[in-house]
This record gives sequence, C-alpha cells and structure tokens, in this order.
Amino acid sequence: MFCYECSGAGGQQEAIGLCHHCSVGVCQNHSSVVTDPVTMTQLINRTVVLPVRARLLLCHICLAALEQNRVDS
Repeated sequence: MFCYECSGAGGQQEAIGLCHHCSVGVCQNHSSVVTDPVTMTQLINRTVVLPVRARLLLCHICLAALEQNRVDS
C-alpha cells in the first residue's frame, strides 16, 4: 500500500499505517502519532480518565481538523 498524500503529489512512498480517523494510508512524513485519553464510567455516570493513554496514528488533514478551535453557535 502507498501513501495517499504522496500518490496525490505524483510520488510512491510505502504507507506505514492507516489514519485512525479517515483510514487513508499514510507514510512517516504525512502522519502524526498522538495520545488519546482512555476513560471508563463508574457508578452514577461518573467518567474517570485512566492513567495509561492510547496512541492514534492520524494523517495531517485529520489531525488539523480534530485540533481546530470549535466555535459554539
């Protein structure tokens, strides 16, 4: 499998994985690994953040979209 972004630019770079959000193949240059908190719900709907975080591989497009400031309407 080749990187989606590299293929769009006319290149062919092996993909190292799939974006967790949109599932395109991404190479080392077009991906980022971020940490994601893991939560669990305890009694009476209380959410607790667990100490070990998960990792997510994201393409740069999805990373920028997920990190953008949200504006409440």
